[in-house]
Amino acid sequence: MTLTAAMQEAYAANPGGEIVIETLELDHVTFEAPVRIAANVEDDISLPLTTGGPTVAFKALAVSVTLPGVSEDGPTPMRIRIDNVSGYLLPYLRAAIQSTAPIGVIYRAYTSIDLSAPGDVIDGLQLRSVDLTATSAEGAVGFREIEMEAFPRRTYDQTFYPALSNL
Repeated sequence: MTLTAAMQEAYAANPGGEIVIETLELDHVTFEAPVRIAANVEDDISLPLTTGGPTVAFKALAVSVTLPGVSEDGPTPMRIRIDNVSGYLLPYLRAAIQSTAPIGVIYRAYTSIDLSAPGDVIDGLQLRSVDLTATSAEGAVGFREIEMEAFPRRTYDQTFYPALSNL
């Protein structure tokens, strides 16, 4: 999805009084429903996930999001930090840590002057290397590493690929 005009202006000029509301949607096989949290708001808020779609509730939490970027050393990963997880997110994250399935993440950003649709969406992300304490969760977020998966999704062993052996 491309940035909306309102989001481009908010990122470029940061007009006075305008707030960028960043949201995260966390989903895992152990969750009954996706967990949705919002930053830069004082109270819980209902926002649409798509243009013209129904609104869903986002829980207001202290969230810090560093979007992916590029430095002299190459690409930098997206990082998130969520404070005060003990009462709300800790049970979800503890259950997810016990599983090998990744936690899916969708990042959405809204501007306070246009809450009718997200102005920026990054989909298909996975939460990795989570540091979990009693009060906060912090981790790197990135895309699925498809280059590290076997192609064509088979394990290369001597049974199916006898040329691998030196005999």
